[in-house]
Amino acid sequence: MHFPMRQVAVWMGLVLVAFGAIGYLSFQAWADREVGHSAQIIEIEPGASLSSITSTLVTRGVVRDPRLFKLLASWESVDTRLKAGEYELSNPTSPRQVLTKLSSGQVMLHPVRLREGITVLMMLQELKEVPHIQHTLSDFTSYAQVHAELAGKLALPIKSAEGYFFPDTYFVRRGLTDVELLRRAHQVMQDKLAQVWAMRPAANSSAASSLGINSIEELLVLASIIEKETGVDEDRGQISQVFHKRLRRNMRLQTDPTVIYAIGETFDGDIRRKDLRIDSPYNTYRYVGLPPTPIALPSYQSLVAAVQPAPGEFLYFVARGDGSSQFSETLAQHNAAVRRYQLGQ
Repeated sequence: MHFPMRQVAVWMGLVLVAFGAIGYLSFQAWADREVGHSAQIIEIEPGASLSSITSTLVTRGVVRDPRLFKLLASWESVDTRLKAGEYELSNPTSPRQVLTKLSSGQVMLHPVRLREGITVLMMLQELKEVPHIQHTLSDFTSYAQVHAELAGKLALPIKSAEGYFFPDTYFVRRGLTDVELLRRAHQVMQDKLAQVWAMRPAANSSAASSLGINSIEELLVLASIIEKETGVDEDRGQISQVFHKRLRRNMRLQTDPTVIYAIGETFDGDIRRKDLRIDSPYNTYRYVGLPPTPIALPSYQSLVAAVQPAPGEFLYFVARGDGSSQFSETLAQHNAAVRRYQLGQ
């Protein structure tokens, strides 16, 4: 029985198509078949080739067939788009899932905490202890050194770097530089300041007349003082009210944290009577008004408190010893509170 050549060719073509379809479907099934391996972290170095990455994955038991893995990478056009970084691979993982993660840059992120209530000098010293970031800044030992170097490295459009980094937990990839992290924290603080400044009372409202600040810069300075004066959220608004009232009356703020900042790196934990006479613009026992710059990194709660003081007519407050404050309207009431809570009388 003879078949015409044309018919034979058709049948052969159909057979090839069938084999091709089977091969394609098998290849796709392989790409989506999960491979059992230990959950692990794999680091891809910058500039690593597809071959070296594949070799690492084979060695770690994540990939079983290197030829098919590289073919899949080429097929999906990601062979030149695999990104460096740390990757957390769960168990099990399919070859396609691995390629998707490596090509989209789904790197591991590490938490880095910038604490509220600390100076920028302390913040930088703490950053030096973080192993996940690349350290490019100097080992800072003084406020002056901090402001000079950060102003240059970050191109800050401000006279002081103090307080201008938003305290929060930032999630960063390994190898991020300290400068990149600080740029991010500075931008977040700028955004928060704009947001909070818009929350102040309307200019024609009665509440607006209770404010003693006139700019975003003063908002940040006042918020930093509020942050240092209390760790009790409920007291922030009332402390803000005291400071606003003093500012409006042109009274000295007389707040210890500004004196501590004036003393600087030599502060030993105790404020002495002579310290209250230090000739520094940060000494609010000597000079009226706000200090020239913030004195710490204020939290969001302190920023809000600075533009939304609580109602009241208090002019004084003293620490009760449990983190909260006792507020007084008159000096006589304040002196009585000092005797009770500070002197134990």
